[in-house]
Amino acid sequence: MKIGKSLRETRLAAGLTQTEMVAGVVSESFYSKVERGIHSIDADTLIEILKANHINPVQFFSKTLDGPIQESPHKKSLQDASFMANKIANSANKRDLEKLGQLKKEIDQAEEQGKPYYIWIPYILELMTAWITHSTDDISEPVKKKIQHLSKGNNWGFLNYEYLGMAFIALTPEQVLNFSHTAYQSYVKNSENILSYTNTVGIADLVIDFLMYAYIHNFNKELCAETFTFFDKNIPYEASFYQHRVIVRLYKTLFDNDTEKVDFYTRLLEEDNFTFCLQNVPVAKKDGSHAH
Repeated sequence: MKIGKSLRETRLAAGLTQTEMVAGVVSESFYSKVERGIHSIDADTLIEILKANHINPVQFFSKTLDGPIQESPHKKSLQDASFMANKIANSANKRDLEKLGQLKKEIDQAEEQGKPYYIWIPYILELMTAWITHSTDDISEPVKKKIQHLSKGNNWGFLNYEYLGMAFIALTPEQVLNFSHTAYQSYVKNSENILSYTNTVGIADLVIDFLMYAYIHNFNKELCAETFTFFDKNIPYEASFYQHRVIVRLYKTLFDNDTEKVDFYTRLLEEDNFTFCLQNVPVAKKDGSHAH
């Protein structure tokens, strides 16, 4: 499949306009021509657009390979799973519980029809909902078993970083501190080899999950020191990690009680409609005071 056609299908499946899809990375005019196959786009810029919209680059590029995607009669295709994951991510980022509820019904209906989505789709949806509600009451037994399986694993990589970070909301503070420490050690140990871009994305996402958890559970600054140091030393200063860096700086300023900088970084994230990580951040009032 051509890149332009794949971009268009991915954008429409995620319910995004071209203006939303470009995310300020390129002009809408240029992007429109890429979708129509008039212009080509370099890999770095394409990946930046995908990450700005929370679209997994690996899943996206898998659709561009020649030949059909092999599909079990008992599973949705990887492409359908990718589209659903994008819908969940976009809805969670906007903290739209109503939309997440609609997506759950769609997933449940597929299960009842004997055509369940990829095994991790219910996992993602249930945990994203738990982060928003701060409640684990609706986490199903199958998802709890997946969390237990991940927490016992030693084969660290993108999926382990990404999915265990999502699961932090369902773990105890002691478990979160232990698993984050182990994840950082694993990443540093393997840094002597060539690390894939997706592994770096996964560990950067885990850092954000840790910081959100730490703030919710009133960790002190000392308990977050390892995370801040790890991020500063290991996450590259590249445009594709800009949003991660803004979020980390936001949490640093929260722990430093620097209200002026908290307001600055909060506004940056609000302008990008990135509200998922802001649910516990003090909101500035017009009179200059703050409300929690």
